[in-house]
Amino acid sequence: MTVLDAPPALLQVRGATRRLGTATALDHVDLSVDDGEFLAVTGPSGSGKSTLLHTLGGLERPDSGEVLWQGEDLSRLSDAELARHRLLEIGLVFQQFHLLRHLTLLDNVLLPGLLARNEPRAALRSRAGELLERLDVGELADHGVGEASGGQLQRVAIARALINRPRLLVADEPTGALDSAASDDVMGALAALHAEGMTIVLVTHDPGVAARADRGVRMVDGRLSARAAATTLPATQGPPRRCS
Repeated sequence: MTVLDAPPALLQVRGATRRLGTATALDHVDLSVDDGEFLAVTGPSGSGKSTLLHTLGGLERPDSGEVLWQGEDLSRLSDAELARHRLLEIGLVFQQFHLLRHLTLLDNVLLPGLLARNEPRAALRSRAGELLERLDVGELADHGVGEASGGQLQRVAIARALINRPRLLVADEPTGALDSAASDDVMGALAALHAEGMTIVLVTHDPGVAARADRGVRMVDGRLSARAAATTLPATQGPPRRCS
């Protein structure tokens, strides 16, 4: 396959600009994320990191510029179509977990699958249990949100993000509210997913967390720096595949 024949990147941002009031959160940003890549985005508070991540994840639309998913312009999608794309193709992980306190942890994981309506409830329930086991929180399936630690809750949130077999996992400061031991557990889980082929884009203030990625970019005043961080992980062997 020649360069001209190569498939498009999984996700591309071209000239994206986003203004929030009088502030420019994204200033003509260009970024490409390849299938199977683990990308870390760093930068000071207020630099536009989270706005970039929300744009990649389909939570926000840029005021100008393009966001391309496998070469297709997401700006052409209606709000309902973009929400469907986000539900099926993108797993979202946040610093504060956003788990529903009136549901068990298993039911929290189930919820996006039930919204997608692509599989029978029994199959989804089995998959949710498998994901919790895989992330070492299976024993908490029937527990409530208040019965688990922060690190355990973040691993439950990762399981929830994976329930619909997304192509891309987007994580906004996933270790920001955790102690060092819990942070190591969460990053170990993300590294294992990446080793199986999951594409991950992560925002972090922590240099140690950023060093776990294949590549790093830095946001400053709404712009990406030209320098990328060196990888500290070996390249994934074999072609990327969607995590099951």
